[in-house]
Amino acid sequence: MTLIPGLVPVMAQAPNVTYSGPLVITQGGTYSGNYRSTDSNVPAISIQTTQPVTIENCILAGAGDLIDAKNGGSTLIVRNNRGYGLTQSADNTRHGRFIEVNSGKSVVIEHNYFEQTTGIDIYQWGGNGTTAQTLTIRYNSAKNLDGRYRNGGGQYCNFIGVNGGLNIAGAEVSWNQVINEPNNSLVEDNINFYNSGGTASNPIKLHDNYVQGAYPFPATGSNYTGSGITLDGDAQTAGTATAFINGYDNQLVSTCAAMNIASGHDNHFYNNRMVTSGLLPNGSKMPAGYAAAGLWNAYQQSGSVFFNNDMLNNTIGFFFEGGNTPYINRQDTSPGACPTCTGTNHLPDRPLTLADEQNEWNIWLQKLQQNGITLGAGGSSTPTTPTTPTTPVATPPTVSLSAPATGTVGTALALSASAATASGTIAKVEFFSGATKLGEDLTAPYALSFTPTAAGSLSLTARATNSVGAATTSTAANVTVAAAPTTTPTTPPTTTSGSTPPNSTFFRALNVNGSAATIDGRNWEDGTSAANFQVNGGPFAAQTVTLNPTTDAARASMIRSSVYDGAISAAVSGITSGTYSVYLYVWEDNNAETFSISLEGQTVQTNYNSGAAGHWDRLGPFTANITDGTINVGTSGGAANLSGIEIWKQNSGTTTPVATPPTVSLSAPATGTVGKALALSASAATASGTISKVEFFSGATKLGEDLTAPYALSFTPTAAGSLSLTARATNSAGAATTSTATTVSVAAAPTSTVPTFVRAINLGGAAITIDNRSWAAGSSAPNFQASGVTTFANQNITLTPTTGSARASMIRSSMYGNNPSLAISGIASGTYSVYLYVWEDNNAETFNISLEGQTMQSNYNSGAAGHWDRLGPFTANITDGTINVGTSGGAANLSGIEIWKK
Repeated sequence: MTLIPGLVPVMAQAPNVTYSGPLVITQGGTYSGNYRSTDSNVPAISIQTTQPVTIENCILAGAGDLIDAKNGGSTLIVRNNRGYGLTQSADNTRHGRFIEVNSGKSVVIEHNYFEQTTGIDIYQWGGNGTTAQTLTIRYNSAKNLDGRYRNGGGQYCNFIGVNGGLNIAGAEVSWNQVINEPNNSLVEDNINFYNSGGTASNPIKLHDNYVQGAYPFPATGSNYTGSGITLDGDAQTAGTATAFINGYDNQLVSTCAAMNIASGHDNHFYNNRMVTSGLLPNGSKMPAGYAAAGLWNAYQQSGSVFFNNDMLNNTIGFFFEGGNTPYINRQDTSPGACPTCTGTNHLPDRPLTLADEQNEWNIWLQKLQQNGITLGAGGSSTPTTPTTPTTPVATPPTVSLSAPATGTVGTALALSASAATASGTIAKVEFFSGATKLGEDLTAPYALSFTPTAAGSLSLTARATNSVGAATTSTAANVTVAAAPTTTPTTPPTTTSGSTPPNSTFFRALNVNGSAATIDGRNWEDGTSAANFQVNGGPFAAQTVTLNPTTDAARASMIRSSVYDGAISAAVSGITSGTYSVYLYVWEDNNAETFSISLEGQTVQTNYNSGAAGHWDRLGPFTANITDGTINVGTSGGAANLSGIEIWKQNSGTTTPVATPPTVSLSAPATGTVGKALALSASAATASGTISKVEFFSGATKLGEDLTAPYALSFTPTAAGSLSLTARATNSAGAATTSTATTVSVAAAPTSTVPTFVRAINLGGAAITIDNRSWAAGSSAPNFQASGVTTFANQNITLTPTTGSARASMIRSSMYGNNPSLAISGIASGTYSVYLYVWEDNNAETFNISLEGQTMQSNYNSGAAGHWDRLGPFTANITDGTINVGTSGGAANLSGIEIWKK
């Protein structure tokens, strides 16, 4: 990012007082005074003791961190201070934190004022899990959180960032005010909890905070960068995930997004206000933005990690041009990503204005006055105890599940649940098979139609959640599922493009969000103007995404122009009575979604997984007998992308021949180990048509599929135990067969000594600190050579998944090439684990990764723009003093390499 004339960063004006030089605290006590540092690498105050320290009544000014408590300050009070960020002393260096605390045990940060800093950073937590050792951040006032470099570009930052702060019992973050001005700030999530949270009995109270402004730089940029409050994290166990956070009575104003729950469990946002007019303070348009409230499983965590999250009774008015939730040019909730956002009070259907935002400020000032609170240094507060949530902890609801005792593969099971609550109302009832969520119902009677895909025993449960966040899981119901008769297809087939139903006549086809086209020699109508056709959902097109499988240009253009929603409803009227075959084109533009499909109100496909970005299917044919003149198609569950509808009328007096089912067998090793890939392969043949796909299952859980021979899948087990693996082959005539089950005994991963960090290199960027470890700059790292690469950076792209600012900067500064090679020399002989950071800045690429000349990963797909991965660990036994890494195939973006010695 380069500086734009007229948008030179405006630095804080520190008070003109007499300052002492930087202060280093080596013993406990109370410290006051004025301290200043003009060196970005030297904090104004450094705490080098674990004895209790109080810092109060200070004026602090610095080019770097104002208070550094990374190596001390576990018991700390920071009160009544003023802090000012000065111009950095070096290029490519962010402003300093107001305070950074590592492994705190008892930390109070209150009644402070700070501006032009990168906020408060709490990394990990060393407390004992009781309310005697907790975190309190309140009554602070912050202005212009600013991650910009002095020479252009910068890093995103937070007002409060809590990373790895687990089991912080009784923590409170409240009555804080943040004002970010356009073009004087650069912020990501103003408040972010990452792999952090409270406890079940003492959740974190996140309440009565006012956040105004989360702009990109320049503020007229179109890239969505900042939210008000976001909960996220990549943890894969419930005990390490973001959890037990109650966010209520907060106000989020003029933000690109307002409040997000993107991971973890038992997080509840309620009674908050989110208002964004889409205007900058001068009345000009604010191009960046997306949606106010979002709740989705951004890290694809399992049902045992991501659960019991909701957003209830929030007041929202959020402008988003082209949005339609619930009104034109509004996106109060994220389409398809807010299933438990209930009880929302939407501002009226009218243009939102700066006056609406000003009203939020007036409400905030009134709240402060009514509660006797004056913010910032020298302020005062009437409350002496944490505020009690306006929504009390509720009595858990009651729930019971009814399910048939037996079922058959491919035949829907009718599940129903009874739920009641003495606190509030029932917000949702979710249905599970083991830890896998099957679906949910938001209104009584609570029911779900679920079609099992493999024979075996299922343990089904229902979980009811009430409007104040309490949840209860029912007693498990066991269902024995028998294999399907060999003549009956288990699921509607995924068909190849151009295939036609037998004994049928083409009726009509609709390019749902595109223009008229000719596909397979047939006329497709413009869905935006076609007669007798209606569809809801948000229209969008993404013509640059690479499709898988590849197809002709006309079909590709139709597929990539679509509508999306969590509950699509399409109606084709003017239909003469008769029997019709319906095909649906669906596709995925970014991350996989799971949804069900209905035709004429009947579920015809359950829990369809849309796959990776670019994957598409022509699903069907689904059969409907029409007597009312209209064909109705719907989806439910995750956000579906619907591209095309193709309709054929079955000729009268004919029958569809029953296809001969294929044959299939599965080969798998008898034993395996947690964390190590199992090589699965299947042999399939058919006398009817061709094999269209082979799917691989563990019990009822689908592991993946292969569309072309030889049919194979690499599957890595995550838990020890006995697996029952099967393969199911489906032919082009729609018949399917499931193989005999193969049992694999999976042993626990062998315990090993903790590896030692050796070194890490920021391949395309400067020296940096990530996870408290030093990364060398790729351009000057000793004993490092790279060939076949070009260095580039693009710091404007939003990363998926989101991550901390330092890691994000490293990822987006990279080297790329079709056949790059990296060599790190000076390596002592031994066994090493190597991690490789890769990312995508525009279009998906497929490439292979090698270590020491051996292929470690084949056909890795880099995904959509912004997607990144930390791949590995890849193991190498080094005897020649050099670690060699390379890629081949498509163009790879290599951001960082991280080396550990076993």
